[in-house]
Amino acid sequence: MNKLDSTIINNISDIICISKSENFNSLIKKLSNNKIKVSSNLIHKKNYITSYEQFIFNLDNYISFLKNILFINPLEIRLIVELTIYNKCNSILFSDIYYYQNVEYYITGYKKMFMFNYKKNYNILKKFIYIKKLSFDELIIKLNKIKNKAHYYFENIYNNLPYYISIIDYLENTSNM
Repeated sequence: MNKLDSTIINNISDIICISKSENFNSLIKKLSNNKIKVSSNLIHKKNYITSYEQFIFNLDNYISFLKNILFINPLEIRLIVELTIYNKCNSILFSDIYYYQNVEYYITGYKKMFMFNYKKNYNILKKFIYIKKLSFDELIIKLNKIKNKAHYYFENIYNNLPYYISIIDYLENTSNM
């Protein structure tokens, strides 16, 4: 990871941990050399940031977004972050729109990225078990109830479909939702 001013990154330990994977390096390679104009000299010392800095700030804000809505173990949240940032809806992390100029744009993008794996898994699992398709808000409620098993809804279930059918079926029938 390049040197960043860690005083403006809330989730630096999570980001450092996530950044050690090859998958993360493949995301970094997608970055351009653009500079993003920023409107806050209180947060940034200059009137622009690099696309790398922007990516890290977007990732930091995504992690903060999840920590604000999920009342589960922070390591479980980190695992959910790792399971969701590599999907097809991760373009929000590469956006060159400064976060504080359009927060709603980012919240919408974060929700889309968060829900992608869940929806993909739902479409597979519904062929084998009864599973209710949940909205974003319903999924958050469910994840907060099942706590340390929340990540199962975002895993790549293709790797071991019978296992995930059993696990999700169990979670669906025991979480009272």
